[in-house]
Amino acid sequence: MSKLGVGIIGTGWVAGEHLRAWRSNPHTEVRAICDIDPDRAKAFAAANQLECDFVDSCEALVARDDIQIVSITSPPNFHKAHAVAVANAGRHMLLEKAMATTVEDARAIRDAVAKAGVKSVVGFVLRWNPLFDLVRAQLADNTVGRVYYGEVDYWHGIGPWYAQYGWNVKKEVGVSSLLSAGIHAVDALRWFMGGKVVEVTQYATEIRGPEFKEYEYPPTTVTLCRFEDGRIGKVASGIACRQPYVFNINLVGEHGTIRNNQVFSMSKYPGQTGWATVPTILPDSGDVSHHPFTGEVAHLVECIQSNRESHANAADAFLTHEVCFAADLSGQIGKAVALPMA
Repeated sequence: MSKLGVGIIGTGWVAGEHLRAWRSNPHTEVRAICDIDPDRAKAFAAANQLECDFVDSCEALVARDDIQIVSITSPPNFHKAHAVAVANAGRHMLLEKAMATTVEDARAIRDAVAKAGVKSVVGFVLRWNPLFDLVRAQLADNTVGRVYYGEVDYWHGIGPWYAQYGWNVKKEVGVSSLLSAGIHAVDALRWFMGGKVVEVTQYATEIRGPEFKEYEYPPTTVTLCRFEDGRIGKVASGIACRQPYVFNINLVGEHGTIRNNQVFSMSKYPGQTGWATVPTILPDSGDVSHHPFTGEVAHLVECIQSNRESHANAADAFLTHEVCFAADLSGQIGKAVALPMA
């Protein structure tokens, strides 16, 4: 079977991890990279010992017959144009989060992917983290019973020392604390709890240390989520903090509680007197080299080969993004916002 040809749009920090993941997959081959800056594209190729073609437009990339999959790693404010063009050309896609910077653009991507019938994965790469696999297995095994309250927190000091900082601080690109970073926590809440979020309320603060003064939006938010069946959840997103990276997961069920890689369940483990700890790999770093892109890429390839939809496709990712857009609106207007958004 011939390999699937891959094109990469954008040659920034995360593009290098996409490249390594595609290279590690036996069914794919990177055949072209696209960047509006040819010097940056050449530097990227040289740094990664990559021999392939260069193009300077998305249109030129998707016009190639030898490209079946496109990794979109351009800045978020370009995603709508790139993703819609990729879908309209009949190419499958791996689209980095945030999938778009407005709810209208995210909806346009979702609809273009559905109309074209292509396979898509949006970059909620933590779904392939071993801790996430562990938690999902515990939930499937009814270890803590039905979860009625969930907390997922994203605390990560994204300052001048971090590669994403240059565009992250800009309102037109980063948009918000939740959309640019905390969205991973929102997606985890949905992934673990299931069901529909029908209302959100957000509180935001502008208070931040002097190192984070360039942020054009409140860098710290707390979002409360109400699910259709009455369950509730909370997501805190803090990107102007001075501390090690923290991704907290706390799921309170009818028979016990999951707290990251710790579990307490008297029904499952009679006689338990304290937390049981399961050794695993935690999502405890903001460095993209720590993220499981290899598993994400392998999943997309399997979906293409078996003609099945991904659990992280554009339609599902839109629901996570819609929660974020509604939450940020709530923070701006000072009251709860219902979902789905008009």
